[in-house]
Amino acid sequence: MTQTEILWKYQEAESELDRLKKELESTPERQKLRKLRRILQEQTEKIDDYRTGLKEKEGEIENDLVKLEALLKEYDLEQDDLNIMMEDEECTAEELTECRKSMENLLRRINSLQRSLTECQKFIADTESAIKETYSKGSRTKRDYEAAKAVVETERSEHQPIVDKAQKTVDMIGAQLSPELLKRYKAIKKKHPNPVAGVQDNRCQGCGMSLPMTAIKKISSGTAMIECENCGRILCC
Repeated sequence: MTQTEILWKYQEAESELDRLKKELESTPERQKLRKLRRILQEQTEKIDDYRTGLKEKEGEIENDLVKLEALLKEYDLEQDDLNIMMEDEECTAEELTECRKSMENLLRRINSLQRSLTECQKFIADTESAIKETYSKGSRTKRDYEAAKAVVETERSEHQPIVDKAQKTVDMIGAQLSPELLKRYKAIKKKHPNPVAGVQDNRCQGCGMSLPMTAIKKISSGTAMIECENCGRILCC
């Protein structure tokens, strides 16, 4: 048996191994496990975002409270000044009007800050509720994930002997190949899933290119390893 023929058998064995591994990774329970893992990750990221939002709002509340305290003190001082002005007979109507306008402006700013504080408090309450709900969903998802994981582990343990047997076949055939040929095979596989192509009607079955007779003779005699000039696959009769 020529090296090229052995390589063909190696490709068949490797394809079977790949099929078995893909079959194991694509079971319904494995797909369910991957979906649950994504959901858990999304829930974790959502909670992190909630916490970031809470921290920002808590900072806003702290700043607003400092501003509100200063405005309330300023308002009280303005109120004291107004009371004094109202008792002062020399105080003009214009001065009283200006003082009242200043107080009204302060009152608008105070009301605005109070509304902002109320909105922040509502945001915090809603966010804390959302965090609690997300944690509850996360707990259910975690239970489902652990259950699916257990089934997947059982599937793997039952399927692994078949995969191991296929791997031994690949290794056994691979041991019969020259290191250089095996290295070339793996290099071609980076471009083509099946690096070895058969020849039919003087054409490469990989890409369909017509092959010269000199190449056909060399392939048939097994005297040389021939690669398709078009696709680069190793040719085998």
